[in-house]
Amino acid sequence: MSRIRRLDAVVANQIAAGEVVERPASVVKELVENSLDAGATQIQMRIEQGGQSLIEVRDNGQGIEPDDLSLALERHATSKLSVLTDLDESPWLGFRGEALAAIAAVSRLTLSSRPRHLSVGHLVPALGGIVGEQDVIPMAPGTVVRVEELFFNTPARLKSLKSPGAETGHIQHLVEHLAISRPNVGFRLETEERTLVKTPGQASAYETIHLLYGREVGETLISVDYTGMTGIHITGWVAPAHVHRASRQSQSLYVNGRWVTNWVLRQAVEEAFKPQVPDRRFPLFWMWVELPKPSVDPNAHPTKAEVRIDHERQVAALLYRAVHDALVAKSSAPILPMAGESARESNGAYDQEQWPLLPATDSRNDDGGVLHQEFLELSPLAQWQAKYIIAQGPLGLYLIDQHAAHERQYFEEFRRQKHKILVSQPLLVPYTLTLNAAQWDVFRRFPQIFETVGFEIGEAGGSTVIVRAVPQGLRDMPSDPQMFRLILDSLIQGQAHPGHPITWIEEPLFAMAACKAAIKAYRPMSQHEMVTLLHDMAYLEDPRGCPHGRPTLIRLSLEEVDRRFGRKG
Repeated sequence: MSRIRRLDAVVANQIAAGEVVERPASVVKELVENSLDAGATQIQMRIEQGGQSLIEVRDNGQGIEPDDLSLALERHATSKLSVLTDLDESPWLGFRGEALAAIAAVSRLTLSSRPRHLSVGHLVPALGGIVGEQDVIPMAPGTVVRVEELFFNTPARLKSLKSPGAETGHIQHLVEHLAISRPNVGFRLETEERTLVKTPGQASAYETIHLLYGREVGETLISVDYTGMTGIHITGWVAPAHVHRASRQSQSLYVNGRWVTNWVLRQAVEEAFKPQVPDRRFPLFWMWVELPKPSVDPNAHPTKAEVRIDHERQVAALLYRAVHDALVAKSSAPILPMAGESARESNGAYDQEQWPLLPATDSRNDDGGVLHQEFLELSPLAQWQAKYIIAQGPLGLYLIDQHAAHERQYFEEFRRQKHKILVSQPLLVPYTLTLNAAQWDVFRRFPQIFETVGFEIGEAGGSTVIVRAVPQGLRDMPSDPQMFRLILDSLIQGQAHPGHPITWIEEPLFAMAACKAAIKAYRPMSQHEMVTLLHDMAYLEDPRGCPHGRPTLIRLSLEEVDRRFGRKG
């Protein structure tokens, strides 16, 4: 029979590291939060090979006393707690006393620190969790943590890391979130090649967002300020619904000043943008939720990235209302007709040419033949809620999503006419964009792809590019910068798939263009437009799904309707 044995400290620390240190970004997060807790006003970070070969965090905080330096590398050693009740009242970002020990257990770590009242600093090394002898060194006041060869003694963890570019991207996004949460602190993140993030400190959160995400986002931000139930205050900024991304990396939630992950609150914000944001695209927001301290438990996860909130659903409902009301107040769109109102009643004489549909000949397949006969036999009965067309046909009753159906037509048309659309058209006024680490990586790796699809791009210093020309057939789209970022995001995601890079970007590019060009929900349609839209669907290769994967129609057979009414025929 196997005997129960106590694990030695090195093995125990490596196991603990599995919960705290998931990837290089986890190390940066723990070290930067320690710097913030130490009162640092300037934090400098340097990474190499995506943080796997080197992570160095340098701050000007209060420093660590020499007698405490070795103790700081032991588990459950912390300056921030003394009794259990301190957990509920702790204002600190890091407080478990596990981070440094966990990081030291899976790396070659050097901890150097000098309190302001001392003239020299002290250094202590650690190799795989084994702490070495302390030494005296000259250094400026503050603390420096140098982490080398991360996961050198845990091969499985090392193998699970992504590419250096991908890991660098995770670190950059993390630092951006932290910099926004502490705009009064200066952050600087550098790699072997360049500076990725640089904020001066002594700024507002709005100014920091503007600096990190550029004028394209900063000048469009909508302010949110909402006070709900007693002790709950919601503030922040959201980008308009037409500014969206392929991932959630430009979304930040801060609860009582702490950057957190909470899917219930995140979903509440995203719901406030529907249906304006297309499927598989995500809005941009930076939201602060202030709650009474007893209602928040930051001890839900070892990394403190997740929090438990009392009455979470009620808080989410308030967050939804705050963002929704801000978007509605900012919108300049005309008042939409109520259900049952005609276009003429709500808007006066209706201009049929205001939103022209594609000509029937443009919607046909290459052979010009009918592919789906059933659509030629559909008769529209009505438009419902200014979003759906109700039609009857020989196979039953149809409910057609007007936007999804029209979007499919444009998508197939763009795909057929790409040799005409993807031709370079110079811009009268070029614009600049600041790229993150992952975007810069694919921009440098695939410069010919942008030329192939009609963009003319140049470098403008640092991580900034200047766009001088865009695809001719897409130049009238509302957001050229968004098109460019879509290509970057598609290249990033496409690297995990086989095939030529051009195949990674064409479909997403045409899908976005089709979404922007197609008739929108809540736009009344005339009888002629409904007939034309349904007729043209007969010539599409795939009329039953939009390019984002949503269905364009739902069909109810007579048998199904009879069954639901309890009839036998």
